[in-house]
Amino acid sequence: MFSRTRVFRLFVVALVTSAGGLLAGRAVAESPSLAKSMPAGALAFGEVADLESVIDRVQSSDYLKQVLESPQFQDVAKSQQYKQAQAGRAVLEKQLGMDLWTVGKKLLGNRIAVAVYPKPNSDQPDAVAIIQVKDAQTLVNLRKQVEPLLMLTGAKIEKSKIGDGVELVAINDSVFFGINDKWIAASSNRDLLTRTVGLLSDEEATSLTEDDAYQLMSKKMGTEHLGRVFVNTGTLAEATGGRFGLPEKMDNPLASLLVGGILELAVHSPYAGLTLDVEENQFVLSAGIDGDQSKLGELFSPFFASPPATGTRPIPAVPQLIGGVTIYRDFADWYGRREELLQPQILPGFDQFEAGLGNILPGRDFGEDVLPQLGKNITLVAARQDYSHLDGKPGVKLPGFAAIFELGRPDEGAQTFQMFFQTLSAILNLQAGQQGRKPWLLDTEIYKDVKVSYGRYLKKPEGDRLPLVFNFMPASARVGDKYIISSSVDLCRNLIDALKKPENNKRVEKNLNLEFHFDPFADIIEANQDFFQAQRIQQGRTTDEAKQDMAAILNLLRYFKSLDFNTTATNDAFTVQLKGAWK
Repeated sequence: MFSRTRVFRLFVVALVTSAGGLLAGRAVAESPSLAKSMPAGALAFGEVADLESVIDRVQSSDYLKQVLESPQFQDVAKSQQYKQAQAGRAVLEKQLGMDLWTVGKKLLGNRIAVAVYPKPNSDQPDAVAIIQVKDAQTLVNLRKQVEPLLMLTGAKIEKSKIGDGVELVAINDSVFFGINDKWIAASSNRDLLTRTVGLLSDEEATSLTEDDAYQLMSKKMGTEHLGRVFVNTGTLAEATGGRFGLPEKMDNPLASLLVGGILELAVHSPYAGLTLDVEENQFVLSAGIDGDQSKLGELFSPFFASPPATGTRPIPAVPQLIGGVTIYRDFADWYGRREELLQPQILPGFDQFEAGLGNILPGRDFGEDVLPQLGKNITLVAARQDYSHLDGKPGVKLPGFAAIFELGRPDEGAQTFQMFFQTLSAILNLQAGQQGRKPWLLDTEIYKDVKVSYGRYLKKPEGDRLPLVFNFMPASARVGDKYIISSSVDLCRNLIDALKKPENNKRVEKNLNLEFHFDPFADIIEANQDFFQAQRIQQGRTTDEAKQDMAAILNLLRYFKSLDFNTTATNDAFTVQLKGAWK
């Protein structure tokens, strides 16, 4: 039987194998997949192609140059461990006759694949790795240099023929290598290595490409990718009692709401897959599992959108948007099914929650009265604000934050949220003295035909280093079937502008959508660099060193453009996608 920790490690091995292709630039590798050279029955398989371009891109990248020149790296370079590592590198490069960059390009520049297999009567799996070399002569030279070093270690080395043009090298009868002039195969299991070498030598045998789960993943996610990972979740689920050790009911309400349906779908999927594709200044990392969510039954219907009728809406494109996340869930349905989805000891916490909410929404039952007024989308955004509510600036400048609630019953829902906003503002006003500020006066304005409720000071606070609380000036507004609650009047107005645009009313076929933009985030860090520099000085850095630290951090942040993360459920698969862009 495989432990849960062991299952996780198997997946991580495959994931790390594919991650090396992150910076590669070619769309599809030239040589065919090494899956055809792996024996059938693998628990997990990972493959990366065209590592020569990966290494080239990393070696010549501006980002690497910035990292090496950063004060943080210079501190590392002064350490004894780093100096010892560099000395070892110099000795190794001299012995090999080339630098490690070149070794990587010529030896690892084509394809690398790793697969793990169940081992009878053991929770320690067997593994096999294949390196398809880019330059055959480098492999010959490397063997000439490495074998004498192995002899000096006292290791027992045995050589024999294992096939036409293939040499078997056994080290201490525990690690086995199959080597010819085009590839190296390695395993701790001699029989597994022999079968792999046979497939590499075009012998007739059953390969991984004939496994049903692998074929299904290839059909759903494609085979033409720079990096791929396959995990046979069906076999792993059987080995761990059928559910990867996951309980049928969860003990964390937030985890249940966010990933409960996804985990249930994964339990029934025969595979989990990961693919990587990279363009000049962008990567796309996709993960997927098989499954039709409708077959899970009504219990799990709150977790999945049914496009085009339901799904997330676009994140509003307000000026200086730092980031945003929008999630689709049938919150009322999930709440009504909580006894079926959550463990019994968790349920009393909901009674306490409803009792506390009664102080803000008196006379309203949360499950019966409030949640049905809420729609199936909640959006959170953060963006830079202009501090126009002040005649000064806070000492620490925060962005504006806002939540946008879709309304299931727009008129009733807007009244409930307005009551919530007024009650919350009154409670916060009672704490004004403790926070070192004057109370807000609740006021209204009409902006673009939308009524905006907001707090304002009778006299705008003055000063260049006002306390943190002066970042906030609450505002709320209803725009159609959406209700905004914001920490900034400026952001609330910008959201009204964005939500009035027709494109923001369209449904997107996603269950979750997240965006993060690096430049506005770096602007916020830069606006607070005096604060961060002071912290660095308190940690022992000199003034000049603290300034250099901040400059390096800002340069690194501005190298990147954006991150986009989303999940999508179709009638036969669930996909998670991460996109990253750099300049």
